[in-house]
Amino acid sequence: MSTNTRRTTETRHNGVLDVSDLSVVRVQRYAREADDAYLERRGERTFLVTDAN
Repeated sequence: MSTNTRRTTETRHNGVLDVSDLSVVRVQRYAREADDAYLERRGERTFLVTDAN
């Protein structure tokens, strides 16, 4: 029996990703991977919002 499982370090999301605590480089990488994305500020948090379809 194999106990090998694939783990991912990427965060799954539904088109909204809290990027408040991420480095600029990582946020830029996420934004480049999205077809259309923008930053949105809600309270004290910053979110990268994309089309979830």
